Amino acid sequence: MAALLGEIGENGRVVAFIDLGSNSLRLLVARITAQGVVRVLNEAKQMVRLGEGAFASHRLQPAAMERTMMSLCSFADMCRGYGVEEYVAMATAASRDADNGEAFLEQVREKTGIDFEIISGREEARLIWRGVASGWEQSSNLRLYLDIGGGSTEMAAASTNHAEELDSLKIGCVRLANMFPTGEKPVGSKVFESMKMYVRNAGVHAFRRMARLNIPQLVASSGTAQNLAQITALLGSGTSAPDTPTVLSYRGLCRCVKELCSRSRAERAQLPGLNLKRLDVIVPGAAILQTVLEEMNFDTAYITSRGLRDGMVNEYVERFCPGAQAYSNKSIREKSVLRLGRSCRFEEAHSRHISNLSLELFDSAKAAGLHDCDDEVRELLHYAALLHDIGIFIAFSNHNAHSHYLISNSELLGFGEREVRFMAALAYFHRAKPGKKHSVYTELDERTKELVRVNSLFLTIAEALDKSHSELVTSARFTRDKKVCVLEIHCKGQAPIERSRLMRCEERLKKLCGEDMRIDFTEPEGRF
Repeated sequence: MAALLGEIGENGRVVAFIDLGSNSLRLLVARITAQGVVRVLNEAKQMVRLGEGAFASHRLQPAAMERTMMSLCSFADMCRGYGVEEYVAMATAASRDADNGEAFLEQVREKTGIDFEIISGREEARLIWRGVASGWEQSSNLRLYLDIGGGSTEMAAASTNHAEELDSLKIGCVRLANMFPTGEKPVGSKVFESMKMYVRNAGVHAFRRMARLNIPQLVASSGTAQNLAQITALLGSGTSAPDTPTVLSYRGLCRCVKELCSRSRAERAQLPGLNLKRLDVIVPGAAILQTVLEEMNFDTAYITSRGLRDGMVNEYVERFCPGAQAYSNKSIREKSVLRLGRSCRFEEAHSRHISNLSLELFDSAKAAGLHDCDDEVRELLHYAALLHDIGIFIAFSNHNAHSHYLISNSELLGFGEREVRFMAALAYFHRAKPGKKHSVYTELDERTKELVRVNSLFLTIAEALDKSHSELVTSARFTRDKKVCVLEIHCKGQAPIERSRLMRCEERLKKLCGEDMRIDFTEPEGRF
């Protein structure tokens, strides 16, 4: 949950977008105007191989972490030189699959100031689709957007503006290379076929779902696909091509695979067009691409250099630039939340009322100097309030714990993992006080604990103020009466249940506001 900097000024804002994958680390630094104009200042890429040795052990390895940290320190220095004001940094398969992924990213934050958000596989697929589609010809027809990463392969069956299917397969060129090391000798046909069979088995359900859609065109966006297209174009010519080809045929890929597999490691290194940093992963990457083409019955893959970073840039512009035409990330988030809420048959009117009260408390408390949380936290409080009661779908008893479970285990598109944990914790603590006896609380990092402690109180108060689900309380806000903090409650009718429930929050209120705080509870016939 990066701090947002308010409106973009007249001179724009310099933002760094960083994609930390299992194989590559990519940086884009851009100046972005309030109108949504993006001027790229610099781009950089390092092959850090963060996922090397991680997928079998479920732990990032020391050498890989050291390489990655060195590159990130270099990126941070570069960003300071450009006067970067904000980072949008996302980590994918290696970080999300490793038991020590979050701990490593916390070390990165402490050393570089770059705060990474781990995203789910489907969220990664969605952002890749958005990044590629925004630079591709507009179409209402479906395309298959494919990205072969180091630890996972993302697939999206989508038109320009709508995704029909999003999938993330735990198959990537680094992961597959770890399972089928190519070594120094040529790669035998049995080994290559074993790679393909593994890919086929791991992706069988996704391939079947996608195949039913009869998608006419495949667009491949990964560095693996680009390098395979480059090698294929140069086979037999021995000359360098100025640009990466934009089309790779199935027949061409088969020729490329035959050439790659027939050579020893040292001989492969001499192959024109081969990126030497992909020397040990190019054959597994080719196995993935060839299998997808065969299973989906494509004879051609269209190649693009666009990808996850472009999706990150597009969504940043649409979310924070008022002058841009927006298919906004905010709407993606809202749709994801409402889809989950409605699938759990939540009481929507009550939930929206709780959200309104929570946000009024948040805003007035900030104006009164009781907290300094940013607008992104406010947005997440809104979504948590909408979902706080969905656990009733399982059982009313302990429904806050059920809400926590449902939010934590539902793939909410548009959100990073830390954001999901924060919302789930807020939902849990709308009926409990955060503390050491709750593992839900103790497992959070220190920054998130403080945010949960403050913002769960707003949700708890809001819930107390609509205990009868009658929307009797019309307003709840913090004010100052000289030096005394006052919680003003206004009702449209008698609300004895709400008044009684609110008093249960008095101890926590005094910790936030001070011992001399008071509650003014205004009903049509009196004042408390």
